[in-house]
Amino acid sequence: MTLLLPPTAGDRRRSVRIEHTATPSRLEVEGGTDIFPDWDRARDDAGVLRRCVLCGEEHMYRRKLLPQVTGLIVVLAFTLALLSLLGYFGGPVILSVMVVVLIADLGILFFSPESLHCYGCRAEYRDLTIGQWHKPWSRAMSRRLSKDSPTINPDSSADA
Repeated sequence: MTLLLPPTAGDRRRSVRIEHTATPSRLEVEGGTDIFPDWDRARDDAGVLRRCVLCGEEHMYRRKLLPQVTGLIVVLAFTLALLSLLGYFGGPVILSVMVVVLIADLGILFFSPESLHCYGCRAEYRDLTIGQWHKPWSRAMSRRLSKDSPTINPDSSADA
């Protein structure tokens, strides 16, 4: 599993690689920062992450990790459709190119991995098994939790 820490002011996101079965009491992050995750109730019996190990928030959401080429394919598809509608291109050649672009776009959509995100501290978990109880992002849940959920500053946890 890869843990991407919440972004700090003026700093890029830092990441930590954790073995799937490991529960380290201290994580060394690049830049000399240490984080002390709480694994007590974070995983269930099957080893699936139930809550955030940084802030303890039990409400998390899943999200697709789409590669950057997805934007290029969408722009290409719109360009081909526009050129076809305006009459610059037509016939079986443009149709076959558009079918190839559609198949590539659907392949990217269906085969892209998912990541797990914490509503509370905005940490991101990649390369792990995501439980079916984790739903996609919800605006209502985000608003409800943003009022009373703590935020974690990875730099301040080293002092604990």
